[in-house]
Amino acid sequence: MTDKMKTVCVGRFLIDMPEEAQVELSQTRVDGFTISAFDESEEAFQRRVAARETQLAATPDRPGGHKNLESVKHVSTANGLTGKIFTHGRTVVEGTRGNGLGVERYLDEGITVEALVHGSGISIDLSFEDRGLEWVDDLPRLVNRLVANPDNRIPAEPGFCTDRAFFQDPLTADQREQIMMVARLPSHPDIEFMLILAAGGKPEQQGVLARSDAADEGLPAAQRMRISRLRAAPRQIGGLAGEELVELVVEDNEARVHSFWWEVAGTEDDVLTPHLVFRMNTGHGNYEPVSSSLSDGAAIGLWHRVATSIRLRSANPVVASPDERPSTTLGTYAAAGEQCPASGWWLCADGGKGFGVLGGQRQFLTKGARMPQALLLPRRTFLERVRGVQPSFEFTSRTFWRLVDKRTRERLPPLQSLALPVVPGHAQLAGSPDGEYRPTDGLAGSVAGSVAGSVAESVAITGAPCPVSGWWRCELSQALDGTRWFAQGALLPPATIAGPAGMLARSINRPATVQRRVAWRLVRRADVPTHGDASAAMEGSSAHQPQAQES
Repeated sequence: MTDKMKTVCVGRFLIDMPEEAQVELSQTRVDGFTISAFDESEEAFQRRVAARETQLAATPDRPGGHKNLESVKHVSTANGLTGKIFTHGRTVVEGTRGNGLGVERYLDEGITVEALVHGSGISIDLSFEDRGLEWVDDLPRLVNRLVANPDNRIPAEPGFCTDRAFFQDPLTADQREQIMMVARLPSHPDIEFMLILAAGGKPEQQGVLARSDAADEGLPAAQRMRISRLRAAPRQIGGLAGEELVELVVEDNEARVHSFWWEVAGTEDDVLTPHLVFRMNTGHGNYEPVSSSLSDGAAIGLWHRVATSIRLRSANPVVASPDERPSTTLGTYAAAGEQCPASGWWLCADGGKGFGVLGGQRQFLTKGARMPQALLLPRRTFLERVRGVQPSFEFTSRTFWRLVDKRTRERLPPLQSLALPVVPGHAQLAGSPDGEYRPTDGLAGSVAGSVAGSVAESVAITGAPCPVSGWWRCELSQALDGTRWFAQGALLPPATIAGPAGMLARSINRPATVQRRVAWRLVRRADVPTHGDASAAMEGSSAHQPQAQES
């Protein structure tokens, strides 16, 4: 879905949507005027304007006379729009009201103003019912700033984008511009996006997190148990500070759906910092919720890709490419098949919760390499363990990976010498009477299933021939080995563990290190080592594997 993106201008902001997205812009209001645009020929427009004028002239006014249509003004703007502005439907409200200790009479008058204009094959209607008489002249000034934009191109000048049109600046915060975008994906009809922008209003007193907490407190305990919060924290996007709420909900019909919400409270006096709400929901059905068509990881990846593209539109003629990615900071997402944007440790969003990932849920990937599609390994049943079988499967949607550690430095040699792999027929491994390490029955049984079937090359044990050349991670957390490169066919070495230090070590005459049989897990295939010194890696040298940091 994110291989090809298109940029959409919504109000004063840009957002990148999947190319297939069907986007609708609606509920546009500027200075209180409701605005709508649609395709219409010049001939059809002229007939419609004439019919509207006839209709308004024939409508009786409030007292029952023939003065409903009070004025008709012809419009011809410098931006190529022509049409008419009608003033009609005067309303009068009068009466008395208290004023301190006395009573005063009041008289409130309002009138409806509407403009019908046309240009470049587009008709644009603007209207405001019961507007104050002192604000009637606002409509001609607003029409003069209006530009037809049939193809919804990104404007090269500052202003406010609407559907098939935009308003040139200056517009002020007290004109309270607002707009809503709704987008859907034909290939995934259960997914819906919504972006709402509203400038000039009072900021929200409570953020989305506080409102959600209050709403959850009112739910029965059984309903609260169906809601799992995946993320609830402040988040800044495009220079705007907001709050993000991501939830997984199990509906009453057991459908698993996602709710994504990012909200900016906004300011009352700045059109560039509006009240902003961006949402993505999965699980929309015709009559009841349906299970999300995306896995948790794919849904999170899609949300991240679209949400992080929200940005204030520049007034420069050069428009940012829709395929530009944000800087690769911790927390950046990348999808399977894409080029890795930065070297480091990446966490698979589809792993966890009872599912392993071939090669590990956390993997080191180099910049420019293809992001892999995760092969998921569910927990084995008792019968599968007895048979030594490991089932596996892939999601049809692409796997998303999250950058959790940006380590790009070279591997350093360890402080202690490590056991070396041995080429069969050339030398023996120390540590057993006949020179070979034989795994214990328990260790062999624990990894037998992992080396069977579709994952036969993912795990191997000390003394076994290395199935494929590549980087292998020691499964023993206290070992000094970390991740090391081994050549195919070499007998895998034992792990090296630091012995007791200081006076204790000297008093019992213990060696500085001890060796132990372990399981090795394939991290990444590589015919030759590509990190650190190649010769050292060929001999088994390695650095400690740094701990990945969650962001």
